[in-house]
Amino acid sequence: MDGLTRWRRRKALERTGLPPEVRAWLDAPWPDPDRSWRDTSFTALDLETSGLDARRDQILAIGTVDIEAGRVRMDTAWSTLVSPSPGHVVGVPSIRIHGLLPERLMTAPRLADVLPVLISRLKGRVLVVHVADVDRPFLARAFQGAWGCGAWMPIVDTARLAAFFDSHPHLGTGREADETPLRRLADIARGVGIPVGRQHDALADALICAQLMLALATRLEAMGMGSLGGLRRVGT
Repeated sequence: MDGLTRWRRRKALERTGLPPEVRAWLDAPWPDPDRSWRDTSFTALDLETSGLDARRDQILAIGTVDIEAGRVRMDTAWSTLVSPSPGHVVGVPSIRIHGLLPERLMTAPRLADVLPVLISRLKGRVLVVHVADVDRPFLARAFQGAWGCGAWMPIVDTARLAAFFDSHPHLGTGREADETPLRRLADIARGVGIPVGRQHDALADALICAQLMLALATRLEAMGMGSLGGLRRVGT
């Protein structure tokens, strides 16, 4: 954790009225970067949203699954739909991607009711996402709007992990160095032998993301980068 993040978390803890789940998340120490990634607790997360602009689009579904001791813990899998704010229109292009029809979302819990559950699941853990530049702004906006906090947590981005291997063809990916690195989760997963079923389902994609992280972290470990810090240097 850098000094600015530490200061921000400390200042946030000085506020009154923070829910206990948020206070516990802010107060939890970050995992030791010198420890093996296999001894680190991770939570893989996927968001389905009404678009890609966190300033105007909204979270519509969340899926998470934990990784403990280098294994995906299916008994920790959790997902929920999220109802959009009144008046927010989920456009047809978005529906075509994730298939979340307005009538399904109408009866879903509000984001304000879902966030305390989510943040409790992230306490003291490393977040794993695919393309953090998409998910992190949505989380940051949600946390800021609810509690005045940023999305202050260690993150591993599986897209960046994969891009590292794409840019080093001698590591055995079979791709040329000047090719554009694969970015789609399903494509990268298939490339390392992970079966891919339904796509753009929050829980299913979180599970694929978790498996992909394990596959790529194992490769890095074989190269002598087996610590959490080494994993984050490549995947952040």
